[in-house]
Amino acid sequence: MDTSHCHYRGYIVLVFLFYSFVFGLASNIDISDDAKGSKTNSTPRRFLSNSIYHGKDMGNEYIRCAESDLEIPQMDISCEKTSKDVVRNINFADYGNPSGKCEHYRHGNCGASNTLRIVKKNCLGKHKCVLLVSDEMFGTSHCNKDIQLFVQVTCTKP
Repeated sequence: MDTSHCHYRGYIVLVFLFYSFVFGLASNIDISDDAKGSKTNSTPRRFLSNSIYHGKDMGNEYIRCAESDLEIPQMDISCEKTSKDVVRNINFADYGNPSGKCEHYRHGNCGASNTLRIVKKNCLGKHKCVLLVSDEMFGTSHCNKDIQLFVQVTCTKP
């Protein structure tokens, strides 16, 4: 009895689950009037994850930074001191080739132009926001390789 068709069915299920996970996240993110419909290049999708850094604590306000690497398709940004804290300001956001350390980030030379506006739209006034880190979210970055997303926010009590 030939069971090779069973292997294909298993792969199809895995592919379906992966796409459901990735695009399920995208359905919860507001990208209207931003990158939706913008022309993207034909290079493969680059998915990035994040590392969270705690910046300066200024009493009722504090800095949070997130940096991406090439592993997971989302970046979670949250104000974690209390469940009521919210993002008050987006101090820095660059999807491309930013550099530097938390509180001392610098823009690269090939970043997507809408990055700051999209991060503000999705994160300001919220306790937590999730960004799908891809050209589809931010628009084409015009970088050839090693694309990253760096974000720095100020959190405060509402």
